[in-house]
Parts: sequence; structure tokens; C-alpha cells
Amino acid sequence: MKELRAADGLVLRDAGEESLRIGFSEPDWLGPIARPAGRVEVFGGADPHGRWEGMRFEAAEGAPRLCVRAYAERPLLVFRIEARRSLSGLATGKFATPGVVWPGFRPDRRAAGGIPEGTASYGHQYTEFALPVQGDASCLGYTFAGHRPPVVFPLLFVAPDLRTLLLAPLEGFHEQVIVVPKDASEADLGVRCGWHGDLDSVPEGFVTELAVVAASRPRAALDALGEMLLRRHGTRRPSRYADDGVGRLSYWTDNGSVYYYRTEPGEDYATTLERTIAELRAARVPVCSVQLDSWFYPHETLRPVSDEGAPVVPPTGMLRWEPREDLFPNGFEGLRERLGGLPLTFHSRHFSAHSPYFDAASAWRDAAYAHPVDSRLLDRLLEQAASWGAITYEQDWLVESFLGVRGLREAPGRARAWQEGMDRSARSRGLTLQWCMATPADFLQTVGLEQVTSIRTSGDYRYLFENGLNWVWFLHGNAFARALGLHPYKDVFVSHGETGLGPGERYAEAESLLAALSAGPVGIGDRRGHTDRDLVLRTCRDDGVLLKPDAPIAAIDRCFRRNAFLEATPLVGETESAHPAGRWVYVLAMNASRAKVALRESIPLADLGAAAPSGPVVAYDWRTRRFAKLDPSGALEIDLGWQEFSYTVLCPVFEGGLALFGDPTKYVTCADRRLGGIEKTPDGLRFDVLGSPGEEIRIEGCAARPPAFRVRAPDDSLAARRLDEGGGRFAIVVRLGRAGRAEVELDVRTESA
Repeated sequence: MKELRAADGLVLRDAGEESLRIGFSEPDWLGPIARPAGRVEVFGGADPHGRWEGMRFEAAEGAPRLCVRAYAERPLLVFRIEARRSLSGLATGKFATPGVVWPGFRPDRRAAGGIPEGTASYGHQYTEFALPVQGDASCLGYTFAGHRPPVVFPLLFVAPDLRTLLLAPLEGFHEQVIVVPKDASEADLGVRCGWHGDLDSVPEGFVTELAVVAASRPRAALDALGEMLLRRHGTRRPSRYADDGVGRLSYWTDNGSVYYYRTEPGEDYATTLERTIAELRAARVPVCSVQLDSWFYPHETLRPVSDEGAPVVPPTGMLRWEPREDLFPNGFEGLRERLGGLPLTFHSRHFSAHSPYFDAASAWRDAAYAHPVDSRLLDRLLEQAASWGAITYEQDWLVESFLGVRGLREAPGRARAWQEGMDRSARSRGLTLQWCMATPADFLQTVGLEQVTSIRTSGDYRYLFENGLNWVWFLHGNAFARALGLHPYKDVFVSHGETGLGPGERYAEAESLLAALSAGPVGIGDRRGHTDRDLVLRTCRDDGVLLKPDAPIAAIDRCFRRNAFLEATPLVGETESAHPAGRWVYVLAMNASRAKVALRESIPLADLGAAAPSGPVVAYDWRTRRFAKLDPSGALEIDLGWQEFSYTVLCPVFEGGLALFGDPTKYVTCADRRLGGIEKTPDGLRFDVLGSPGEEIRIEGCAARPPAFRVRAPDDSLAARRLDEGGGRFAIVVRLGRAGRAEVELDVRTESA
């Protein structure tokens, strides 16, 4: 029996009886993998992932070559399919029926030495926004989006002790599928990985690779996948402050906002928007860009825009990407000036087969939809966007473009060429991109793109789903995006209650908190005159600069075994602000369960995985303003009614019991755009306080005794300190001068005055 051994106990065994087995401590996690027919050749080599030993299976003349590699320095197996000559006629007629399968397997928890008892499976379905789904060890029991195929990747198997096997493509993202049984009637089909069933022809030398990654926990497996992909493809990600759309507060008109296909009574759309932005500025709500959604251009089925709003109609394709004549008779002439010169984000979608663009431009047509064959048409559209004052081009309905047009799927590389062409065009015009309604393949394909500043990671706000489902979707989608270095967008939110133009937001505090913790855009869609300024300003500074964590908030490992919407279990996420002095960890716990019951539970700090503290911390309850010291072995106690949440900042403890809470008026209390470079000194801490000129900022913390402090500023900054009662809590108030910066030192060794 031949074995290929990877690091950390991951092994592939040629078990005879025409099957292979994958072991990870237990000898067989995935059940029998059909062993390809033909002679086996053992060979070795090295690549950017390290040294490997492999098996190559020589099949019939002309058939794709199949091989598998095991890596000595990392727990990684790679299954490879290679076309030795040009092939055609591969299509099966169904996307989720692969034309070439490698590997295929049937996990069986009942087999001796098989997958650990109690193992759960988890993945992202091939849907818009990559719906997170969870099932059992045999990949049954998923609650699928029924209008999309039962294709799931990355696919994770998570044991009760959190050990994880992950399967995901390393390249050929739009050509590969991992098909799981859609229900118990398909259990005998098992899990089939390989080339999707609409791929009809491939050229000689076409290759796809599928990774099997072993890790101690699911988030570590996702991070390992992301690290490999980013390094393999030489990915360069934009900053989370790349432009005003992603780095500052914005105003949105998309689905869920008040002015989605709706105007103020008695006003046209341009006037509605102009007066809304003017009112926000008068109220000192620092909106820095505006998004125009799908209402601005004509679709095959045109929705009316009025003060009554629009009925829901089928999502028909775009005819022309131009301002509607009934809304903008003079086009966008003067629109940006009417909006105070703010930069703009423009929405786009899939094309209708009846679009007049295709009277001249070549396209693949498929029933009601079409897609341009090359990048010239999209290049023209992005040039239009730049001339309209755009900073960002939002490509929506990615899933519909790909699954709706067979021409994009029939040969490899077409979807990649479409997205890379859009990326080049945006880069040449200084525009950024937002991905919306992306499939898992679209998530992964971003490793070859440079202009994608944000990606939607949950369903549309206030549409089809209740808040809790979207919260669960968001934190799990963020874990996937975070591993790939992407900045998620939660979608727009409304900061106020009901008005005459529609329902308000009962959970505005939770929605705004999630937006702030996304590390991506924060967009409001309020009715004029109703914005809750105090709530919105928890996400940003007075100049609109967003106060972000270093990475998106993401579900912790335990959430990958139990769905916090389908079951009565808390949704828990973490993110952080890292400074030279240490890490400030933000922990959010939510009751999103459809059971609508109260949840009382302990969350051990160790459950935070890589975010778990290694030393004592002060747990600062952001909502109650109470705090308590915890050791690394401690736990957070939660007691949440339905749709309630708790929010805790874990602050490192320094000499003299000093702990800095940061700016308690903001959700991200120690964001690097508020407190810069917190570092230890021999006597305490030093940091910069950052903001807009004239902004008054309150910094809080605790210590065994109130620390002395010094403030230095390059101009006329003013500072004052006052102590709150009890427990050694202190507060320092700094009013910034013209430079928008002051340096503060805290001294726990000197007796405070």
C-alpha cells in the first residue's frame, strides 16, 4: 500500500480495491475515493508551496491526466486535472453534473476509523453572496437556496474538536465545482469534484487544481487557503481607505434604502437627492460620496420611479447603461454639482439579450440574457463612469451574468477574462470596483484583480430575509472574504424609525455596528431629515473618515459547526486593532436564532482562536460601560433576548493595571485613524489622537490609580482631564487644533495632580 504523507499527519493512502483514502489522525475522513484506472507513477518535485511527492495516473489515450501531490512542509494535498490534448464534447448538459470528476468520494461516519463521530460539514453555496450552508458528515441536511445548484466551496469538514479538512480550488475557479447531494435521494452520488458540466471544450495543457487543507480549526484552514492563493497569484489588495467610497461615510440609494425607486412627494429624483445631501450637510452628517443604484438606467422591464415606490418585478437585464430619459432628461449634466461635488458610485448589472449594444458588439446570447465576448463594451462603460464623476463601478448580479449565459461557461478562461478586463479598465481610469452578488468562484477570482475595494458578503438589506439571517450570513461570508484579504460591505442601513415613506429600522444600532466592524464601506440610506446623527457618528470621525478595525469581523470557529440562525446558539464574531503595544480585540455576540428564544451562555476567551488573549485583559462592555479584569482562561457571559447583542472590547493590561479603552463614543474604540501607534513607554503608554480640526475627543481607561498625562500638539490643541467615579476609571478630553493631531502620554509612575 502506497502512502503520500503531508505535514501534520495528513496522508493519502492507496488502499487497494480501486480506492484511495485520506487520513488526518483518523485513517479515513472522506471515505473511498475512486482510484483512476491505469498505471501509477510516483514522482516528486517542488513548487512555491514547498517540496512534494505525488502519484500520477496514466489513463486512456486522450483522457485528462490525473495526479495528486502531498506537501512535506504543510498539511496540503493537491488534486490536479490536466488536458493532454484539446478536448471537446465534455458538457453533460447540467452545471452540477461534472464532465470530469477528480476526486469523488462518499464520507461515511459509520466506517471503522472513518470521519470522527459528530463531524459537521460547512461551505458556501454557488449563489449570490456565497450563501453559507451547514450539513452533516455525509454532506446531507443542507438548507440550500433552491434556485441555485448544489455546488459548495470551500467545503469544510469540522470535527467536534474543531480539526478541519477544507477542499477548494487553487486555480480555474470558474471551471471547477464541488457538487454535494441536493438531498437524501442523491446520497449515493457522494461528493463530486471536477470540471462543471457546462464546460464543453478545453485546450491542450488546460489545468485545474483542487486543494485539500488540514488544520486545527476551520478559520485556520480558511486562512491557510487564503495565504496560499494570495502568494500563488501575487495578489495586491487596495487599502481599506483606497477612496472615499470605502474609506469615508457614504449615502446609498440601493435596495433597502428609502429612495430606492422612490422620490420625495412632489419632487423629481435629482431634486430629491440634491436636497437630501444638502440636509445631511446642514445637519453635520459627514457624507463623502453618493451611490446611484439600478433605478438610474433602463432595464428590459422598466420599474417606475415615484413617491409611491416600485413594485417588485423580475430582475431583467440591462438594455443601456445610461441615465433614464424620464428621470434625467439632460443626462447627468450638472448632477454632481447639485450634490455638492461629491464623488459617485454607479451600479451596473447583467445584460439583456435585447440590448441595442449587441447590434454592434459581439455577444454570447442565452435566452433573455447576453454577455459581451470581449472587453471593449465594458471599457466604454467604465469610460462613461469616469466622465460622470465616478470613483467606483459596482458590478452587481455577478452570479446571474455567469450562470445566466452559457457562453461564459463553455470554454475555460472566459469568466476570468471578463473580470480581468474590467479590472484593467478600472485601473487605467483610476476607478475602483465593488463586487456584488458574487459566487464563491468570484470571491476566489479576485486574487487576480487589483481594483476590488469591497465585496458584499450577505443578502440584500431588508429584502426577503429578517435581520438575523443576514447577520449570520455576513459574519460567515466575512470569514471567507477576510482570508482572501477582501473588505466586505454589509449593505446600506437606515438609522431611523418608520416615516411616511416606509418602515424604519428596529435594529439600527446592530446594523450600524456591523457596518463599522466590516472594515469596508459604511453607507446610510435614510429619509431626508430623519438621520440619527449620533448613531451614524459612532462609525466615523467628524470629517467622515471611517473608524475601522484592522480586518473584517468574522464568525469564530465554533460557529462553523452550528448555524446560529437555524439553531438556538449564539453568533459570535471577532476582529481587532493591533498597535505596537498589543491587540485590542472586539467581540460581538448576537442572538440571531429563528427560534426566538433567550440565549444564556459562556464564551471562553480561548474560543476566539487566533484572537484569544495570551495575558490578562480588561473586558470593557461597550454598551453598559462596565469593565472587569479577565485571565486568558476566563469567559464572557452572555444573556441575550432575541435579536439582542453584546459588544465587548478586550483591552491589554499594562504596568500599574493600566488599560486603555479608547474612544467610547465610537464602535471601534482604538481604530488606527483615531488612536495612532499606541506604544508602551517606561512609565505607561504613548499614542496620537487623530481627528478633524476642532473635534473634541474623549479617551477613557482604567488603572490602579489615575495616571498623570501630558499632551503635545503641533498647534493650538487644548486638553483637559477629568476622573470618573469608582474603580480607577479615568477620562481625558482632547480638542484638536488645525493639524487634527495631538500626542498623549500616560504615566502610571508619577502621582497625578
